[in-house]
Amino acid sequence: MPRLKRDARVMVSHYDESRFEQFLERNDIHYDLVMDNVQQILDKQRKSNLEYRERVKRESSPRATVDFDHYWTLEEIYQYMEELGANYETVEVFEVGRTQENRPIMGLSITNGGEVSMERPVVLMDAGIHAREWVGVMSVMYMIHQFVENSEEYSAQLEKTDYVIVPVLNPDGYVYTHEVNRLWRKNRTQNNLLCAGVDLNRNFPFQWRFTSNACTNTYAGMSEGSELETVAMMGLFSQYKDALTMYIAVHTSGEMILWPWGYELDNYCDNWEEHDDLGKQAAAAIMSVGGSEWTVGNAADILYAASGATDDYGKYSGARLAYTIELTGGGVEGFDLLEAQLGKAVVDAMEIYKTFGAYVGTLPIPTADE
Repeated sequence: MPRLKRDARVMVSHYDESRFEQFLERNDIHYDLVMDNVQQILDKQRKSNLEYRERVKRESSPRATVDFDHYWTLEEIYQYMEELGANYETVEVFEVGRTQENRPIMGLSITNGGEVSMERPVVLMDAGIHAREWVGVMSVMYMIHQFVENSEEYSAQLEKTDYVIVPVLNPDGYVYTHEVNRLWRKNRTQNNLLCAGVDLNRNFPFQWRFTSNACTNTYAGMSEGSELETVAMMGLFSQYKDALTMYIAVHTSGEMILWPWGYELDNYCDNWEEHDDLGKQAAAAIMSVGGSEWTVGNAADILYAASGATDDYGKYSGARLAYTIELTGGGVEGFDLLEAQLGKAVVDAMEIYKTFGAYVGTLPIPTADE
C-alpha cells in the first residue's frame, strides 16, 4: 500500500503505458521502469516450476520434495508434513479446519515431548494467509525442515519451547496462485457474481472494520470472523491460550519486523519495548550472516494501519509477544522473488525464528504468572 515519502510500484496495462508516463512527466514525478512485461515474467516462473515438478516425477524419488530452490505446491507441502509426522516422534500433523473449496488446512507441532503439554511456552505461527506470499510459506517449511531433520543444531530453540505451525493458512488462494493468478491475495469465497475473496488478515474479530467494496484486495468480509480459515486459526489461539507466549505472522515483503498495535497510529502495546528489543536482536542476527538491514518497529507507524489483523488478534488473545514478519521481496510486485534468490531469503528468515525461539524458551508460560 503506497505511503507518503516512500517509493511505490505501479502496474499499468500496455495500452495505458504511454499515457501514464506522460502523466508522471507532466507532474515531475521521477520513475524507473522495473519490468516491461509482467505476464512474461510470471509465465517464465510458472514454466520453471512445472519443469521442475516434471523432472522430479521422472526421478521418481520415494521421498517428499525437500529443497529450497523452487516454490512448493500445496501437495508437496502436505506430503512433506505427512512424511515428517510418520517418521519423527517430535512431530504431530493435524487438520485445523476446512476451506470453502473443502481443502484441509493442515497444522503441525514440533515438541521434544511428542505432544504439546501446555507446560512449556508455545510459539504459534502461520504463513500463506496472503496467497501470493510464497516466500513466507517457504521460510516456514525451511524452519520445519531444520528443526526436525537437523534438530541437534537447534537445542536452544527446542529444549524449552513448543511450536505449533500452519504453513499455509489460505490453501484455496495458494492453489489459485499456482494455477491461475500468481498475484492473487485473498481466499476464494465468492462474495457476489463479480468478485471473490476476503482478505483474511482483515477478518479477525479484534478492531475489525467493515469495508463495503468486495472487489478490493483488502475486503474484510461481511462480518468479523466470517471466514472458515479465520475460524480455524481462532481455534488454535483458543486451544493453546494457556501456554501461548509468542505469535508470529509470516508475510512478504519489505524486510520488516513489526509489533502491535497495528490497527491505528500512535498506539503501542503495553510491552512494546520488549517487542522492539527482541526484534532488533533478530535484525542484528540477520546482518551477522550477511543479510541486509531490516526495519523494526510498530506495524501502523512503519507499514500502515490495518484492522482485524492476526498479529493484533494474537496479542489480544493473550500472547505475550506478537509479530508480523515481512520477509525479503522481489520480482514484479515484491511477492514473486526469483527461485535463485529463495535460498538466501529463507536462511535470513531462519535467523529471526532462531532468535525468537531461544528467547521464548527463557520465559514462563502465561499461567505461571497468575
